[in-house]
Amino acid sequence: MTQDSRLKTKNIQNVLILGSGVMGSQIAAHCINAGLRVKLLDLKSDDPKRPNKTAEESIQKLTKMNPAPLGDPAWAERIKPGNFEDHLEWVADADWVCEVIVERMDIKKDMMAKLEKVRKPGTIVSSNTSGLPISQISEDVSDEFKSHFLGTHFFNPPRYMKLLEIIPTKSTDDAVTEYMTRFCEKILGKGTVLCKDTPNFIANRIGVFSMAAMMPWFFDGKFRAEEIDFLTGTLTGYSKAATFRTADMAGLDVINHVSENLYPAIPDDERREVFKLPEAFKKMVENGAHGNKTGHGFYKKVKGKKGNEYHVVDPGSLKYEKQIDVSFESAGKAKKEYKTPGERLKFLVNQDDKAGKFLWEIHCDLLLYSANRIPEIAESVEAIDRAMQWGFNWELGPFQRWDAIGVEESVKRMEKEGRTVPDSVKKMLESGRKSFYKNDGSVYNLATGNVDQLTPPAKGALTAASLKRNGKEVWGNKSAGLYDMGDGVALFEFRTKQQTLGFELVKSVDKAAEIVKEQFDAMVIGHDHENFSYGANLGEAGHALQNGDFEMIKDAVESFQRVAVGLRYQPFPVIGAVSGRCFGGGVEFMMHCDKVVAHHEFYCGLVELGVGLIPAGGGTKELLLRAMENVKEDEDADPLPYLKDAFKTIGMAKVSDGAPKAKKLGYLRDTDMIVMHRDLLLSTAKQQVRAMAEAGYRPPAEPKIKLLGQTGKSVLDVTVYIMTEAKWASPYDKVLAGKVAEIMTGGDLSEAQEVPESYVLKLEREAILECFKDERSHKRMEHMLKTGKPLRN
Repeated sequence: MTQDSRLKTKNIQNVLILGSGVMGSQIAAHCINAGLRVKLLDLKSDDPKRPNKTAEESIQKLTKMNPAPLGDPAWAERIKPGNFEDHLEWVADADWVCEVIVERMDIKKDMMAKLEKVRKPGTIVSSNTSGLPISQISEDVSDEFKSHFLGTHFFNPPRYMKLLEIIPTKSTDDAVTEYMTRFCEKILGKGTVLCKDTPNFIANRIGVFSMAAMMPWFFDGKFRAEEIDFLTGTLTGYSKAATFRTADMAGLDVINHVSENLYPAIPDDERREVFKLPEAFKKMVENGAHGNKTGHGFYKKVKGKKGNEYHVVDPGSLKYEKQIDVSFESAGKAKKEYKTPGERLKFLVNQDDKAGKFLWEIHCDLLLYSANRIPEIAESVEAIDRAMQWGFNWELGPFQRWDAIGVEESVKRMEKEGRTVPDSVKKMLESGRKSFYKNDGSVYNLATGNVDQLTPPAKGALTAASLKRNGKEVWGNKSAGLYDMGDGVALFEFRTKQQTLGFELVKSVDKAAEIVKEQFDAMVIGHDHENFSYGANLGEAGHALQNGDFEMIKDAVESFQRVAVGLRYQPFPVIGAVSGRCFGGGVEFMMHCDKVVAHHEFYCGLVELGVGLIPAGGGTKELLLRAMENVKEDEDADPLPYLKDAFKTIGMAKVSDGAPKAKKLGYLRDTDMIVMHRDLLLSTAKQQVRAMAEAGYRPPAEPKIKLLGQTGKSVLDVTVYIMTEAKWASPYDKVLAGKVAEIMTGGDLSEAQEVPESYVLKLEREAILECFKDERSHKRMEHMLKTGKPLRN
């Protein structure tokens, strides 16, 4: 279609959400996170004093939800409530209207008729239905309205689930589809997948089929629920929540509703009968076992002697019983001998035991069903894989699983067992291609028989993997790599396990900096991994302590601090591209970059006290410096509250629950940038650092920091006392917090004075070396390495 000349898709700012239920209110919250102006309508209340009560109460609930839908609970007041009866004219001022009302076709069509009367030409309208035909919802409106109407199916919870299915109709203007795809990617941070207007679109069609195909294995008594979840969890590339825990999260009533709606809507589906769920499952739903929202589904949380534990339903009696310790000999061997879920899956489906037979059977179901849905529900294997990765949190989508198992050998086995393999798959094998995906970035198209290039996860996305694939590596070793991003910008990548900052990686920063000085104008620190960094490598430090090599510890402390703080004084601009979890030394690296580009879902903290240390890579100094800079901005401000806040952030090991909170805690500055889409992190960082280089970047001079001496120390001592009395701090926490207080107030300084940054850095080094000599710190480090949990000694 050609672009409508009246298309008003320049820049969505004003969003109107219709329906303030669980999904509607959370979509509104996420739009607020993205910086949009949002109004939220629902039914008019019977209370004459509070006509907007329904929407108001939904907004209030947002502040108490866990996980939090809002980047900052205070932002709830930014959502303007209203009701359908009095405020539907607000549609006229909206750039995008998102309908999230009850899942009934007659009610949705009635709403569209009302919108038609107040909507301005060019305004985009979408429906968040999870399964109703999009074209039917809009069939009675004008052609102009139809051309601006499409489906936008968010997944719950909208802030955290990456997938957004975009469903245009035959009447939707191509320009509207393209604009909304890019808007939802860049502004809302969603992984968008284009779907056809078919029942339940992509993710729910494949995901519910996968669950439904496994249910007989449980309800027929062949496997326990926890056994199926063990085999269909991270072991074989599904999500951490596996199968039945995912069902409990989604809601068993919802899964039942989806299946019942699907069955009559797919008369030609070769596996239609799978969606007739077992009678025992239906009985669970009738009995109110709806999953997490009712407290019981396949699992039930009960109070045990050692705290809460989860019991599991018995498929015969539908009563709950204790879980067993799940063990399959083949699975144990797979975990021991194979690193990746793909390797473990290939091994397991070829085992002639109970676990192997189960995994083979359910994968035959899944792989053949997924292949048969192309081109019915999607045009590519890539769309189905991404929908399952982003919407169900699977590590491997169906066709990535098939590649891992081996397409050629599995097809032979399937046909030998009498299964019907789609001609499209056999045609690929006949062409000489043995896998759907290849390392050269190509993917086989089952719909056309062509080999296509894999599309980026978002338009303009840049990845370390693509740079490596295209031969852009400039230098590298086991711990780190340096790539040419183009336009004079280098990318420094962490390659260590959990992106920990060990001795070799710290040395690698020096090496990379020398190369950047000679060959580039700027540097980005970032990578493709989910989490930026888990901090310094405790294992290396522990090994040195065991060997009594304190000189090595001292050298490591000095090197780490010099390199981390030195990022700020390089003769070229450095930007940190950060996401996921970032702790300890990772935060210190980030805080000394000239600028940070952070993904909205960024969870960071200076948590060193938990392992018996203090932040000594410039972290204590930097948080203090930022606190004192806030005081400078307000000449009449009392510096003590700012000092206390910075101290408590370290002393209580505060971790941000998102980038907005990281700004509040001082880990990020107001000048740092937050992006909504994880896959646009590196490309955005590259743009930002390129602009800094072109503006004539010069490194800053060493700052002076105001220390408050004994006055400040007295205040912090009182704070430590309160923390200890309230049981927030253990006896050794008190000792460590005292060391942080000394650094932040100047050690021996009797009165307030300004000192150079290097003075505070020296105090950091002295304090952490004292920690390394203390047996209590050794115990904390040892405990963390063994259990992954902090010791409160």
